[in-house]
Amino acid sequence: MYNVIMDCDPGHDDAIALMLASRADNIRILGVTTVAGNSYIENVTRNARKVLDYAGVTDVDVYPGAAKPMLHELYRLTGAIIHGEDGLGGPVIPEAVTPVKQEGAVEFIIRTLRESREKVILIPTGPLTNIATVLIQAPDVKEKIDRIIIMGGAIYDPGNVTSAAEFNIYQDPEAARIVFQSGCNIYLNTLDISMKAVFYEEDKERIRARGGKIPNFVAELLDFFGATHVEHFGFFACPIHDALCVGTLIDDTMIEYQRTYVDIATAEELTRGETVADLWNVTGHAPNCYISTKVNRERFVDMITEHMCKPYVSKGRL
Repeated sequence: MYNVIMDCDPGHDDAIALMLASRADNIRILGVTTVAGNSYIENVTRNARKVLDYAGVTDVDVYPGAAKPMLHELYRLTGAIIHGEDGLGGPVIPEAVTPVKQEGAVEFIIRTLRESREKVILIPTGPLTNIATVLIQAPDVKEKIDRIIIMGGAIYDPGNVTSAAEFNIYQDPEAARIVFQSGCNIYLNTLDISMKAVFYEEDKERIRARGGKIPNFVAELLDFFGATHVEHFGFFACPIHDALCVGTLIDDTMIEYQRTYVDIATAEELTRGETVADLWNVTGHAPNCYISTKVNRERFVDMITEHMCKPYVSKGRL
């Protein structure tokens, strides 16, 4: 059983990642922390709690995190365009009944890692502000982190904010640099791969055809998500970026990785937020990251489709 903390900024793909993790037989969610990214912290925190409640996951707590990047203001343009002003445009679901916890995200992560007898996997699918702050405030917890599975960056193809940078890393490159230089065991699922694991119209309708509360909700999320891609990019394709980070724990053969050294550009305006991979080993730095190189799209689509039809079964607490 994998013990995980989900750190997210829902977000359509974050929402599906949360539901996928909750339905996975081999994943226990210890808690969900939020970070400003796709929308303001109030919105993404409310979205996380609403999605969990709607999916029947009322025994997993939500902890609010960073309201802005470490050194800069929140970049909202791309998130609002793709995900809507509240971060989760499209389907209307009830407001959450389960309250959000008063304890902050960083405090929760540090406390959980220190108290856990087992190692924990961190899955950050938004900016890395919370994770970097944890590593700064409590470097001792690194020994309790099994791995950090990150959605972010672009190595081979252009980014989605600038030609160099992907949204999550661009939001807080200083935080990302701290995480990548931390010595933790890092797996990076980049935009290059998530854009090759998209859901097409027929995949979306296949989920809807299953019927039921959660499949219908996911199909409606993809209706909105796909429409924004048509409007702004000229094609219907739903890259459920964040769920790939969960999916690799369910099927560890779905994504192939290459171990290399990765650093983050933080200064130059043109390259700010770029994930720079030393693919040819010219720096002499030891590898610090596994970067994704190949994904099985069909297996990923099947995984999402099947798991959205499963009931939620609580794994209990550690």
